[in-house]
Formats: sequence, structure tokens, C-alpha cells
Amino acid sequence: MNKIKEYDLPSVRLTAGMYALSKLSAAGLTFVLLSLLLLFFPHTGRIPDGWPVSVPYAIYAYGLPAALAADVLLRLFRSSSLIPSLALYAAAGFAAGLWLASEQGGDAHRCALAGIAVLLVFRFAQLAGERYPLLLPVFALFVPLFCLVLF
Repeated sequence: MNKIKEYDLPSVRLTAGMYALSKLSAAGLTFVLLSLLLLFFPHTGRIPDGWPVSVPYAIYAYGLPAALAADVLLRLFRSSSLIPSLALYAAAGFAAGLWLASEQGGDAHRCALAGIAVLLVFRFAQLAGERYPLLLPVFALFVPLFCLVLF
């Protein structure tokens, strides 16, 4: 009789794929929330006043790598509680804002504060994606495609 051993270990590819999907989904949801918020603030054109680059570019080019770095540090410190993760995401947002200001020529204080706010929204968007996994493909795939078409 041929017995198949069942392992309780998750697939590495499936785990990595779900991680990537949740990160892209968090970036997409952050972009949607930030775009809705920016509707209430006056700005000219596609780039709000004080922002050196467009909002989707800032989220995907600066926020996403900062969130990945924050996750690496959370994994190294083996922390899974909410308060340390929010503090680390705030620090990563501060660094991402300074990175944005240094490369794009924006005001360092405004970009750093915006980076903190965006990365905290990013973390809450990631937690929301973990809670409602059916929304992951919508924000991970369709929102970036929408950004590519419009911006």
C-alpha cells in the first residue's frame, strides 16, 4: 500500500506569493485611501502642492521598499504585536520621507511627516488585507493597472 506522508509545513512559494500579494494590495489600498483624502485638499494638476512626485509613484517607489525593510526588521526582532510594528513602520515612513525629499528635492519636514502617515496607513491597509483576503487581488492587481493607465 502506498502511503503519502502529509506534512504540516506551508509551501514556501505559496507563503512568498501571499506575502507579495498582501504587500501589493496594501500599496493599492493606501493609494486609494490617499487619493480619496487628497480630493479634499486643493492642488493643481496631478501632483499636490509640496509633493515632488505623483502620489502613486511615491507610494510604490518609496513606501513599498520602506514597508519591506520594516517587515525585515520586524522579522529579525521577532515582534508580532501591534505597538512595536507601528513604531517601526513610523520610523520606516520617516526614512522613506527623507529619502523622497533627498532624491526629489522636496521639503524634508513635510515629506518625512507625509512618509510617516503613509506608512502607518500602509500598515493598517496590510492588516485589513489579512482580515479580508478576498480584496487582495482587487487592490494588488487592478489598482496598479489603473495607476499605469491614468498616471
